[in-house]
Amino acid sequence: MAERLGAKHSIARVRNPEYMLEFNKLWKDLGIDMVINPERQTAREISRILRYPAADDIDTFVNGRVELVSFKVSEKPDYFVGKSVAQLFDRGMGILLAVVEREHKALIPYGDFVFKESDIIRILGRPSQIMKFFTQIKKRPKKAQEVMIIGGGKITHYLVELLSRHTVKTNIKIIEKDRKKCEALYQALASLELERRCLFIHGDGTNEELLAAEEIDSMDAFVCLTDSDEENAIISLYAFKMGVKKVVTKVNHIHQNMIKNLGLGLGSIITPQNITANTVLRYVDGLTGIAGSNIRLMHRIFFGDDENVEAIEFQVNKKTKCLDTPIKDLKLKKGILIGCISRGSDIIIPSGETQILIGDSVIIITKNNDIRDLDDILMNRTGALADTEKTEQEG
Repeated sequence: MAERLGAKHSIARVRNPEYMLEFNKLWKDLGIDMVINPERQTAREISRILRYPAADDIDTFVNGRVELVSFKVSEKPDYFVGKSVAQLFDRGMGILLAVVEREHKALIPYGDFVFKESDIIRILGRPSQIMKFFTQIKKRPKKAQEVMIIGGGKITHYLVELLSRHTVKTNIKIIEKDRKKCEALYQALASLELERRCLFIHGDGTNEELLAAEEIDSMDAFVCLTDSDEENAIISLYAFKMGVKKVVTKVNHIHQNMIKNLGLGLGSIITPQNITANTVLRYVDGLTGIAGSNIRLMHRIFFGDDENVEAIEFQVNKKTKCLDTPIKDLKLKKGILIGCISRGSDIIIPSGETQILIGDSVIIITKNNDIRDLDDILMNRTGALADTEKTEQEG
């Protein structure tokens, strides 16, 4: 209705799994630009985290073809600590070291940067290349993953679906204390022929004896998705105590930063409301009609007391001023890193000789800069534009 009344863009939230499936075929005809399912978005985020056991957060670009993955050096200190960027990273790996977080500060590292155990690293690249990197540092499992999920709601439904689609080596135990809910989930997954990958248990996830009987201490990953933040927090702490390396905790009402600052060790914190809000914000930021912006996606990847870091995907058009020039010759502002270029089917980790061309998608990492157009990365952009306009007039 909003579209027919003249709204230029419309976004709809659709939660029901069956309705969502049917709706996907119709939403374009109905004039809806974007459909958001909070539970599915949350499940997608969790599935990405489980794909990389060492990862804490994952952001995606270029329709999922490029990922920005963060993890702690403490996960593999013998590989990183005391070594420099130049020793561990090169362009041939197909990934870029984008940002290092150290003592609540964000650093854009150069070749002589030396890692410390307290560092948090963010790397950028194709999912396949990132998986190779984790295999190289021996943080990717080779055997079948054993995953335990507490809670049998819609997020679990979508998560099983995604894990079945994207992995072939995952065994899943689902514990749900509501019998009807447990049976309904079984029936829903059976209709998709996915129930064989799961063991459904009608029981209370806060029951220590049940968790011990189901071998929580042998799990590769533990995901807590009950409707209670308090239960999720307590059960996740218990999972850590029992030695589970990868724990994902869903919270709805407790602020993420409070939990992280307390250092409780709840693993990867997932908040469906934040995921939904960020999805909308990225769409709004990427509307090309706003102030001539060519932003496609924007991820705020670090917030500090007096600094922030954003990863922004730009679509290059003919109005862009930094075209056809080697990156080494571009006068970039301080705190700017050209992280990745998507050109057709190619994903390019740029060197100094790489040029930006019309039609490229370019991912920029920016620290403490207000970048809302690709040309904003250039130092003294105003002067460059004035020179260009003068040349055009003389011609």
